[in-house]
Amino acid sequence: MRRKKRSLPQSAVVGTIHTLRGFKLAAKADVDWCEVRIDVLPRPPETELLEGVKKPVILTVRRVDEGGGLALADEVRAELYREYLPLAAALDIEVRSLGALAGVVGAAKRAGKVVVASFHDFEGMPSLRKLRTVEKSARDAGADIVKVAAITTAPGDVAVLLDFLGEATGSVAAMGMGVLGRASRLVLAKAGSALNYGWLDKPQVPGQWQAEEFAALLRQA
Repeated sequence: MRRKKRSLPQSAVVGTIHTLRGFKLAAKADVDWCEVRIDVLPRPPETELLEGVKKPVILTVRRVDEGGGLALADEVRAELYREYLPLAAALDIEVRSLGALAGVVGAAKRAGKVVVASFHDFEGMPSLRKLRTVEKSARDAGADIVKVAAITTAPGDVAVLLDFLGEATGSVAAMGMGVLGRASRLVLAKAGSALNYGWLDKPQVPGQWQAEEFAALLRQA
Protein backbone atom coordinates (compact mmCIF):
# COMPACT_ATOMS: atom_id res chain seq x y z
CA MET A 1 0.00 0.00 0.00
CA ARG A 2 1.30 3.45 -0.91
CA ARG A 3 1.69 5.59 2.18
CA LYS A 4 0.11 9.03 2.39
CA LYS A 5 2.65 11.75 1.69
CA ARG A 6 3.46 14.21 4.43
CA SER A 7 2.28 17.78 3.86
CA LEU A 8 5.07 20.21 3.03
CA PRO A 9 6.27 22.62 5.72
CA GLN A 10 5.36 26.29 5.42
CA SER A 11 7.85 28.88 6.75
CA ALA A 12 9.06 26.34 9.32
CA VAL A 13 11.97 27.02 11.67
CA VAL A 14 14.39 24.09 11.71
CA GLY A 15 16.76 23.45 14.60
CA THR A 16 19.93 21.72 13.41
CA ILE A 17 21.33 18.88 15.53
CA HIS A 18 25.02 18.32 14.85
CA THR A 19 26.20 17.46 18.37
CA LEU A 20 25.01 14.86 20.86
CA ARG A 21 23.95 17.68 23.21
CA GLY A 22 21.76 18.95 20.40
CA PHE A 23 19.44 15.97 20.87
CA LYS A 24 18.81 16.99 24.49
CA LEU A 25 18.08 20.58 23.49
CA ALA A 26 15.81 19.50 20.63
CA ALA A 27 13.42 17.66 22.93
CA LYS A 28 12.18 20.95 24.40
CA ALA A 29 13.16 23.43 21.69
CA ASP A 30 10.47 25.80 20.44
CA VAL A 31 10.98 24.99 16.75
CA ASP A 32 8.86 23.36 14.05
CA TRP A 33 11.26 20.75 12.64
CA CYS A 34 14.73 19.43 13.45
CA GLU A 35 17.55 18.45 11.12
CA VAL A 36 19.84 15.61 12.18
CA ARG A 37 23.27 15.89 10.54
CA ILE A 38 24.47 12.29 10.54
CA ASP A 39 27.67 13.31 8.70
CA VAL A 40 28.97 15.58 11.48
CA LEU A 41 27.85 13.71 14.59
CA PRO A 42 30.68 11.92 16.43
CA ARG A 43 28.96 8.60 15.74
CA PRO A 44 25.69 7.40 14.16
CA PRO A 45 22.94 8.12 16.68
CA GLU A 46 20.98 5.49 18.53
CA THR A 47 17.33 5.09 17.58
CA GLU A 48 16.26 6.38 20.98
CA LEU A 49 17.95 9.71 20.34
CA LEU A 50 15.96 10.36 17.18
CA GLU A 51 12.73 9.21 18.80
CA GLY A 52 13.34 11.67 21.62
CA VAL A 53 13.43 14.70 19.31
CA LYS A 54 9.60 14.95 19.31
CA LYS A 55 9.63 17.04 16.12
CA PRO A 56 9.52 16.06 12.46
CA VAL A 57 13.09 15.11 11.54
CA ILE A 58 15.00 16.01 8.37
CA LEU A 59 17.76 13.46 7.93
CA THR A 60 20.95 14.72 6.27
CA VAL A 61 24.11 12.83 5.30
CA ARG A 62 25.90 15.65 3.50
CA ARG A 63 28.58 15.04 0.89
CA VAL A 64 31.89 16.56 1.88
CA ASP A 65 32.20 19.02 -1.03
CA GLU A 66 28.92 20.65 -0.02
CA GLY A 67 29.78 21.06 3.64
CA GLY A 68 29.71 17.48 4.90
CA GLY A 69 31.84 16.47 7.84
CA LEU A 70 33.00 13.12 6.47
CA ALA A 71 34.12 11.99 3.02
CA LEU A 72 31.63 9.13 2.76
CA ALA A 73 31.13 7.08 -0.39
CA ASP A 74 27.68 7.29 -1.95
CA GLU A 75 27.08 3.64 -1.05
CA VAL A 76 27.73 4.38 2.63
CA ARG A 77 25.52 7.46 2.55
CA ALA A 78 22.74 5.43 0.95
CA GLU A 79 22.98 2.81 3.69
CA LEU A 80 22.70 5.48 6.38
CA TYR A 81 19.71 7.13 4.71
CA ARG A 82 17.94 3.78 4.44
CA GLU A 83 18.78 2.81 8.03
CA TYR A 84 17.21 5.94 9.50
CA LEU A 85 14.45 6.43 6.92
CA PRO A 86 11.65 5.06 9.16
CA LEU A 87 12.47 7.70 11.80
CA ALA A 88 12.55 10.66 9.41
CA ALA A 89 9.87 12.95 8.04
CA ALA A 90 12.18 14.13 5.26
CA LEU A 91 15.53 13.40 3.63
CA ASP A 92 17.91 16.13 2.49
CA ILE A 93 20.00 15.04 -0.51
CA GLU A 94 22.15 17.34 -2.65
CA VAL A 95 20.84 18.07 -6.13
CA ARG A 96 24.08 16.70 -7.59
CA SER A 97 23.56 13.43 -5.67
CA LEU A 98 19.96 12.75 -6.72
CA GLY A 99 21.10 10.53 -9.58
CA ALA A 100 23.59 8.49 -7.57
CA LEU A 101 21.09 8.14 -4.72
CA ALA A 102 18.02 7.61 -6.90
CA GLY A 103 17.24 4.40 -5.02
CA VAL A 104 17.09 6.33 -1.75
CA VAL A 105 14.86 8.97 -3.34
CA GLY A 106 12.54 6.22 -4.55
CA ALA A 107 12.42 4.59 -1.13
CA ALA A 108 11.60 7.94 0.46
CA LYS A 109 8.79 8.53 -2.02
CA ARG A 110 7.29 5.09 -1.42
CA ALA A 111 7.41 5.70 2.34
CA GLY A 112 5.62 9.04 2.00
CA LYS A 113 8.64 11.09 3.08
CA VAL A 114 9.46 14.60 1.88
CA VAL A 115 12.51 14.86 -0.39
CA VAL A 116 14.55 18.05 0.06
CA ALA A 117 17.08 18.62 -2.72
CA SER A 118 19.81 20.99 -1.60
CA PHE A 119 22.35 23.18 -3.38
CA HIS A 120 25.17 25.03 -1.61
CA ASP A 121 27.59 27.67 -2.84
CA PHE A 122 30.23 28.61 -0.25
CA GLU A 123 32.09 30.94 -2.63
CA GLY A 124 29.45 33.45 -3.69
CA MET A 125 25.97 33.94 -5.11
CA PRO A 126 25.04 32.04 -8.30
CA SER A 127 23.09 33.81 -11.01
CA LEU A 128 19.33 33.57 -11.04
CA ARG A 129 19.64 31.63 -14.29
CA LYS A 130 21.85 29.06 -12.54
CA LEU A 131 19.36 28.68 -9.71
CA ARG A 132 16.51 28.15 -12.16
CA THR A 133 18.54 25.35 -13.76
CA VAL A 134 19.22 23.82 -10.33
CA GLU A 135 15.53 23.89 -9.50
CA LYS A 136 14.48 22.24 -12.76
CA SER A 137 17.05 19.47 -12.32
CA ALA A 138 15.86 18.86 -8.76
CA ARG A 139 12.17 18.80 -9.69
CA ASP A 140 12.83 16.41 -12.58
CA ALA A 141 14.54 14.04 -10.13
CA GLY A 142 11.61 14.05 -7.71
CA ALA A 143 12.37 16.84 -5.23
CA ASP A 144 9.47 18.18 -3.17
CA ILE A 145 11.45 21.11 -1.76
CA VAL A 146 14.45 22.75 -3.43
CA LYS A 147 16.84 24.22 -0.87
CA VAL A 148 19.46 26.83 -1.82
CA ALA A 149 22.13 28.27 0.49
CA ALA A 150 24.69 30.75 -0.85
CA ILE A 151 26.96 33.57 0.27
CA THR A 152 25.29 36.95 0.74
CA THR A 153 27.72 39.88 0.96
CA ALA A 154 25.67 42.61 -0.77
CA PRO A 155 21.98 43.55 -1.11
CA GLY A 156 22.01 42.26 -4.68
CA ASP A 157 22.82 38.77 -3.41
CA VAL A 158 19.75 38.80 -1.18
CA ALA A 159 17.71 40.07 -4.13
CA VAL A 160 18.75 37.06 -6.21
CA LEU A 161 17.43 34.69 -3.54
CA LEU A 162 14.19 36.68 -3.24
CA ASP A 163 13.70 36.55 -7.00
CA PHE A 164 14.39 32.82 -7.00
CA LEU A 165 11.87 32.32 -4.20
CA GLY A 166 9.28 34.37 -6.03
CA GLU A 167 9.72 32.61 -9.38
CA ALA A 168 10.00 29.03 -8.12
CA THR A 169 7.66 26.43 -9.58
CA GLY A 170 7.20 24.68 -6.23
CA SER A 171 8.21 24.75 -2.59
CA VAL A 172 11.61 26.37 -1.96
CA ALA A 173 13.89 26.93 1.03
CA ALA A 174 16.31 29.82 0.49
CA MET A 175 18.93 31.20 2.87
CA GLY A 176 22.06 33.30 2.91
CA MET A 177 25.39 32.68 4.56
CA GLY A 178 28.12 35.15 5.44
CA VAL A 179 27.91 38.90 6.12
CA LEU A 180 24.21 39.30 5.34
CA GLY A 181 23.29 35.76 6.29
CA ARG A 182 21.26 36.58 9.39
CA ALA A 183 19.42 39.47 7.79
CA SER A 184 18.68 37.47 4.65
CA ARG A 185 17.28 34.55 6.61
CA LEU A 186 14.75 36.77 8.35
CA VAL A 187 13.65 38.38 5.09
CA LEU A 188 13.46 35.09 3.19
CA ALA A 189 11.54 33.35 5.96
CA LYS A 190 8.95 36.13 5.96
CA ALA A 191 8.83 35.95 2.15
CA GLY A 192 7.82 32.27 2.25
CA SER A 193 10.96 30.15 2.46
CA ALA A 194 9.66 26.71 3.42
CA LEU A 195 12.53 25.69 5.74
CA ASN A 196 14.57 28.18 7.78
CA TYR A 197 17.54 26.79 9.69
CA GLY A 198 19.10 27.79 13.00
CA TRP A 199 21.49 26.13 15.45
CA LEU A 200 20.55 24.46 18.73
CA ASP A 201 23.87 23.80 20.47
CA LYS A 202 26.42 25.97 18.64
CA PRO A 203 26.75 27.71 15.26
CA GLN A 204 27.68 25.57 12.29
CA VAL A 205 27.90 28.01 9.38
CA PRO A 206 28.36 31.81 9.33
CA GLY A 207 25.09 33.72 9.22
CA GLN A 208 22.89 31.36 11.23
CA TRP A 209 20.61 32.39 14.07
CA GLN A 210 20.13 30.44 17.26
CA ALA A 211 17.01 28.49 16.31
CA GLU A 212 14.67 29.54 19.13
CA GLU A 213 15.76 33.17 18.91
CA PHE A 214 15.07 32.99 15.18
CA ALA A 215 11.60 31.56 15.76
CA ALA A 216 10.80 34.29 18.30
CA LEU A 217 11.94 37.06 15.92
CA LEU A 218 9.80 35.67 13.12
CA ARG A 219 6.74 35.66 15.35
CA GLN A 220 7.34 39.31 16.22
CA ALA A 221 8.14 40.50 12.68
